Amino acid sequence: MSANGLKSELRDGIRVLTLANPPGNALTPGLRRALLAELLAAPGSCTAIVLQAEGPTFSSHQPLDPDPATPTLADLCRAVADSPVPVVAVLQGLVTGPGAELVLAARARLAGPTCRIAFAEVALGLCPSGGASQRLPRLIGARAALRLLLTGRPTPASEALSLGLIDGITEGAPLAPARRLAAALTVGDMLKRPVPDATAWTAAVAAARREQGRRLPAGQRIVDCVEAALLLPAENALAFEATVRADLETTPEAAGLRAAAKAERRALALPPIIARLQPLSVSRIGLLGSSPDLARIAVAALSRDVEVTWVFASDAARRAGLAAIDAGIGEGQRAGSLSPARARDLTARLLASGGPEDLAALPLVVREQASHLDGPAPAAPGAAHLVLGGADEAIGLSLPPAGRSCEVTLPGEVHPLARATALAGLRRIGLSPVLVGHRPVVGARMADAGRTALAWMISRGVPRRLIVSALDGFGVQMSDAISAESPAILRAMSATEVLNRWLSALANEGARLLDEGFVRRPSDIDYLMVAAMEFPRWRGGPMHQADRRGLMALRADLRAWGAETALWSPAPLIDRLIRDGQGFASLNQ
Repeated sequence: MSANGLKSELRDGIRVLTLANPPGNALTPGLRRALLAELLAAPGSCTAIVLQAEGPTFSSHQPLDPDPATPTLADLCRAVADSPVPVVAVLQGLVTGPGAELVLAARARLAGPTCRIAFAEVALGLCPSGGASQRLPRLIGARAALRLLLTGRPTPASEALSLGLIDGITEGAPLAPARRLAAALTVGDMLKRPVPDATAWTAAVAAARREQGRRLPAGQRIVDCVEAALLLPAENALAFEATVRADLETTPEAAGLRAAAKAERRALALPPIIARLQPLSVSRIGLLGSSPDLARIAVAALSRDVEVTWVFASDAARRAGLAAIDAGIGEGQRAGSLSPARARDLTARLLASGGPEDLAALPLVVREQASHLDGPAPAAPGAAHLVLGGADEAIGLSLPPAGRSCEVTLPGEVHPLARATALAGLRRIGLSPVLVGHRPVVGARMADAGRTALAWMISRGVPRRLIVSALDGFGVQMSDAISAESPAILRAMSATEVLNRWLSALANEGARLLDEGFVRRPSDIDYLMVAAMEFPRWRGGPMHQADRRGLMALRADLRAWGAETALWSPAPLIDRLIRDGQGFASLNQ
C-alpha cells in the first residue's frame, strides 16, 4: 500500500516502511502523518519496523522555512524513539536535515558504504528541531556530537560506524540484514550503548562554549541544548530544544542564511529546456589567449582532473600563462591541499603548445574577447565555445575576483546542446554558473558601485577608520576597495549612515541591473555577492538587506543623497515596487 509518499508492506511479521517521495524524500506533513499512523498501529500489527527509502538518498531535503504543520518533526521522532516495537533504519546516499534526525531516533541504523550523514541546521542559523541535540550526545558522546552539530559537515559511513552513529555497514541489498537485525531486537537489545560520562560531557560543553566565542548565535545555543541533555530530564530537555529553535528562527542571522540558501538554489537551478538535455562529456577543455582568468580556469580544471589544452599567441604569453599556473598550484601546495606528487600530476595534464586547430574537437573552449588568434569552429553541435566578457551571439563568461561562482550568458542563437555543455562543463571544473542577461557584468558593476560609495565618502573627509569600523563584518577590504585621497578637513558621519550609504549604493545598482535586463532576479545578485564578492552569507546579500530595512526607508535615503552624486539617484524600479506594495523578494519567483 502507498499513500502520501510512504509505502507499507508486512513481511514475516516485520513492517517495511519505504519513503517514496522524490526527488529528495522530503518529510512533508503528509508523509509525517502517514509515518506516525504506521507507528501508532505497529504494536498490534507487527513485531518490528524497518524504515528504508527509494532512490539514491534516504532523505536529503533540507527545508528552508519553518514548518509548524502537525505532526511536527519532533512529534514523529518522539514516536520513533518511544515505539514499543524496535525500529531499524536503512540509510543510503546523503542523509541530512529532518531525515538525519528521524533515523537518529530509531533503535538501530544500517548504512551503505557511500552513505553520509549530516546535521546541517547550523548552516541555516538554527539548532535541530527533532531532538538531535539530545539523542546524538547520548549516542556518541558530547564531544563528538558537538563537533557534528557545530560544523554540519557530512560524516561518511566508515567514520559514523567508528563513532557509533550507525550499527553496521551493508554491502549489497540492505533489506535482508535490516530485517534480521529487527527480528533479533524483538528478542533482546544486544546493541551496547555508551554510558554518559558526566565529567567528559561537562568538559566538552565548556570547551565548545569557549570556542564559539563571538560566533553566530546558533552555535552558542546548540551548545546550550547539548548541556541541557545532561542536566535536564529528557522531556524538559526536548522542550528546551524546541524553545531554542523557535527563538533562533526569528533572528536576523537565520533570516539571512535562509535567504542566501534560497538564492543559491534559484541561481544554480538549470532552465527546464537545458535540464532535459544530455550534455557532452567534458574530460578536456581548451583555452585560447593569455588572459589571467584563463590561468584561473586552467588551475580549476586541472584540480578536478580535467585535462587542459592552452593555445597562446606568442612564446612570451605562453611563459606568462605557465608561470600563472605554477603560482596557482604552488599556492595549493603551501596551503597543504596539494602534495608534491599531486602537483606534478596536475602539471602533466596540461598541454600548452600547438595552434587553434587543436581545440576544434574539444567539447568546451574558453577564449578571451580580444584574442590575437582566431577561434576554431565547433566540431559538433553540442560543443560550447565561451568568450570572456561576452560577445554578440556567443556564450559569455565572467569570473569574479574570489569564490567559485561565475556569470554566464546564453544567447538564443546558441544551440541548446551547446548551452547545456557549457553549464555542465563549468560545473565539472568546479565553477558554479549563474545565468545573466546581455553581458556578464553583474559582479563588476556591483563591486564598482560599492567602491564608488566608499571613495565618495573618503573624498568628502569621512575617516577611513570610521568606515572600516562601520563595515566590520561585511567582508569589505578597504585596501583593495578604494584609492581616493582624504581631504585635510575630516567630516563627521555616523557609523549607521556609512553602512546605509554603502548598502544603499549596492541595492540601487542592483535595481538598475534588474531594470536593464542584466540579471534575472534580485536573489541572483545576492548569490553572486555572497559566493563571489565575500559578502557575509549570514547577511543574505544587499537586496535581502534592502528588503529587511524597507524600500520606503531606502528610497528616502537615496533621495536625500541623490543630489550629491548620481550613484544614489533612485532607480525607477524602486518607485514601481513601492507603488505596488512589493519588495525585491517579490521578483524572485
